[in-house]
Amino acid sequence: MSRAVRGFAGRAAAAALALAVALPAAAYLPPASAILKRAAQRREELHVAALEARGAIAFSGEAAQRVAAALGVQAPAGELTVPAVFTLKVPGRCRLELAPERVPAADRPAASLRAGRVLGHRGLEAMPAARALVEGLCALLAERTGPEAEHALAQGLASRGVALSEVALGRVGGRVAWVLGGRPREGRPQAWIDKQSYQPIRLVAPLGGPTRDVRLLDFGAPVGGDAFPRAVEVWSGAALEARFTLEKLWLNPRLPDAVF
Repeated sequence: MSRAVRGFAGRAAAAALALAVALPAAAYLPPASAILKRAAQRREELHVAALEARGAIAFSGEAAQRVAAALGVQAPAGELTVPAVFTLKVPGRCRLELAPERVPAADRPAASLRAGRVLGHRGLEAMPAARALVEGLCALLAERTGPEAEHALAQGLASRGVALSEVALGRVGGRVAWVLGGRPREGRPQAWIDKQSYQPIRLVAPLGGPTRDVRLLDFGAPVGGDAFPRAVEVWSGAALEARFTLEKLWLNPRLPDAVF
C-alpha cells in the first residue's frame, strides 16, 4: 500500500471515529412524554409502593457544621458522617432521618415531604442539602403509579422548572442519558433519564432553595438493585454538600402515614 493510500485510510478512519463520537448529539430525540412514559413504566415494573433505605450520610462544608450543631457534636475539618434512614411511600411522601447512636428517636433531626409541604424536626428541614435530597428523591422516585404515573411525573418535573419541550443527550459516568430541559451545560433545570435503563439519574432544579444537583448513582448494585441507587449525592455548583450511601434496603414495608 502506497504512502498516499495509507494516509487516506488513516484520515478516513479518523473521520469515522469523529463521526461515531458525534452521533449521539445528532441522534433521534423522542419527545419528553415518550421518555417519561418509559421511565414511569420502569418504576411500575418494580412494584415499589414503599421502601426504607438505611445507610450513612456524609455532610461537607457548611452543611456539616449546621448538622453538627443540631446534634451537639463537633465536625472536624468540616466533614460529618452519621447513620441515616430514608423512607418513601408512594405517592409523594419521603423522609430523611438522622439516626446517630445514643440519640433517642424523639430527638433525631428529620425532614419530611408530604403533600408538597416540607416539615421537620430539630431544624433538618431548614438545611438545604438535606431538604434537596428529600425533594429530589421524592420527585424522581415517589410519584404515583398506574395510568396517571407519566402525567404525575411530568407535572412534578414541570413544577420544578424543567422545560419538557426541550430534549437533548448527555453523558454521565460513561453512560448516555436523555436530558429533559435543555443542553447539559446550560445551567437550567433539568431531569436526566438513563437512555438504556430509563432509570432517573439526576435532577438539577431549585431544591432546598437555590438550584442544586441531586445525582442518583449506580442503580443495579447488589444492595439496592433497581429499586434504589447505591448512593445519592447533593451538589451545589462544584461543591459536594451531602452523600447518602445505602447499606440496607427493605421493599414495601408497612409505613403508616404518621411517619411522614
